[in-house]
Amino acid sequence: MTIGFLTPYKHLPDFAEYVEKEYRCVNLLTDPQHVDFIFSAPNYDNCVIGDTEVLKFTPTAILSPSTGTNHITTNLVPVVDIKNDTVLEYIPSTAEHNLYLILSLVRTASPIQQLGDLTLGILGYGRLGKMLHSKCANLFKSVEYKDINEQSPNFYTDTDILSLNIDLTDNNIDFIDSKFLSKFNKDLFIVNTSRGEIINEEELIIEIKNNKVLGYATDVIKEENSNTNTALKEYSKTSNIIITPHIGGTAIGAQELAYKRTVIKSQEKYGK
Repeated sequence: MTIGFLTPYKHLPDFAEYVEKEYRCVNLLTDPQHVDFIFSAPNYDNCVIGDTEVLKFTPTAILSPSTGTNHITTNLVPVVDIKNDTVLEYIPSTAEHNLYLILSLVRTASPIQQLGDLTLGILGYGRLGKMLHSKCANLFKSVEYKDINEQSPNFYTDTDILSLNIDLTDNNIDFIDSKFLSKFNKDLFIVNTSRGEIINEEELIIEIKNNKVLGYATDVIKEENSNTNTALKEYSKTSNIIITPHIGGTAIGAQELAYKRTVIKSQEKYGK
């Protein structure tokens, strides 16, 4: 069977050795052809897959070593991903990047603040939220946490840095908007390692201009796989906004585990 890669994998020696023993591997960007599986990670250019691509042939499945699949827009082909997979318990890469963004944000703000004087509020207390909590418990004055529909009055009164760790669903697109931010008693720093679509970017910019949001650091943006010069990208040139190119999960060890587990899951479902 053949796997066609839209994203590189040769930089992962253990995975490369494994997958090349199990499959015939081709680079779909340089050698487009019919393959059994398409492999696409959302952290690279040319990763978006829609109906136009898959209508050229019908692969058995699309393999995505990720928890989010908003880079795959087709409904014509099943997707194998690692959302809710136990392998994620051994991948702290995104939680570590979350902490990096927090540190970068408060250290580029004026005035610089100490984490020990601040309260971290974690919105979304799943795997990543819990990992972040364990890493940050001794760094901050306190840590508050809640899921979207939970009640937690202290969350809105005490939070100084809001960390967004919720899943992307149809119901929470543009969830972080001016109305939501008005619930917080304090002016906020915001860090996002969730998905760009949960942010109403136009209203976020308004709140930055109004100093309700003191700074925004994100690993994800809307239309991140497009060259479109969005308002957020433009505004980041002159304000306290940090944008990294969706690299939270790309630590080498994380990719080795995620890529291999995705292929193994496809074997469990479809055979070799």
